[in-house]
Amino acid sequence: MNSPDTVNTVINTANIAANNAADALQQLRDIHLPESSGWWPPAPGWWLLAAVGLVCLVLAVRGWQGWQRRNRRWQAVQRELTALRAQLQTQSQTQSQNSPAWFSQLNALLKRAARDSYPQQPVAALSGNDWVAFLQQSSDNAVEAELVNTLVNACWQPHSRCDPQQALAFAERWLKSHKKQLRGAP
Repeated sequence: MNSPDTVNTVINTANIAANNAADALQQLRDIHLPESSGWWPPAPGWWLLAAVGLVCLVLAVRGWQGWQRRNRRWQAVQRELTALRAQLQTQSQTQSQNSPAWFSQLNALLKRAARDSYPQQPVAALSGNDWVAFLQQSSDNAVEAELVNTLVNACWQPHSRCDPQQALAFAERWLKSHKKQLRGAP
């Protein structure tokens, strides 16, 4: 069987191995964290995020500026329409409602709006029956031909039979139906 010397040798070898393992464990140092790097320069991901953020900011500012520029025409039309409405109320108090100058201003407003809404068509050159036909064709609402005809002709007649309230209502409807073109929506 096994001799006592062999057993002692095996035990001694095991003890030596255990002592060596214990010494090896004692020689290990505790876990230590690496030194932190500074905040500058940032990692590439932060550079990419900053670039994307800057591009988004530039696009947002340009979009807002474009919206402002496009909306400026609509706001100008609304201000002029409000001024014509106020002028009509002032004229109704003085009993001179059918002023050719007022109808000329309303007609000029419609023509400027039509020129902005239909840039490909020679709207500025239209007059008389051609202008009446254009207003009727470009209107979304069913429009009485007589109303549009008297509206256009009231600019040259000292005493027109056109009702200014109806003319103003037609102009408001026509402008509202062309609101998208006047705002220059993309």
